[in-house]
Amino acid sequence: MAPNFGTNTNCATTKYFPSITFFFFASNSIGTIYRAYSRRDYYTVGFVVFEYSAFLLLDLCLTAFHELPSRKRSKRRKFLQLAIWVLYSAMVFGFSTYFGPLFGDPVCGYSLYVVSVLGSVFLFYVYVIWDDIECLGDQEKKVTREVKVQVYYDDSAWEKV
Repeated sequence: MAPNFGTNTNCATTKYFPSITFFFFASNSIGTIYRAYSRRDYYTVGFVVFEYSAFLLLDLCLTAFHELPSRKRSKRRKFLQLAIWVLYSAMVFGFSTYFGPLFGDPVCGYSLYVVSVLGSVFLFYVYVIWDDIECLGDQEKKVTREVKVQVYYDDSAWEKV
């Protein structure tokens, strides 16, 4: 039977996996930047620096977003939602711009942009529109739960009728 890693939070892999990932990503980025700089390929240097910094900012924003209360609307939550969407879209469009010309056929290159636009629209819907709809729905439920109806009957008025 396979172990359930989702419930074991004391596992060493859950503690060290992000650190190992960032180490490998940083070492590969530094190696790529060095090779590109030695070949005077400044376009690749800029691409790698941009993607690495955007990835670090995206991880920071996602961590801060997941630490917020799940159904509480706030300006910080809205800012993080938009920041996640912008960073993700910038990263995907950066990849499309860098790797699109390598396909040779313009139709294949443009298909990367189509996939980038569709992914960006989907992420905008999930993080901004759908999340706002759920937050509004939860707030309406709270309001209906908190409303108390008290009816007072005047016994003397009923006796006189």
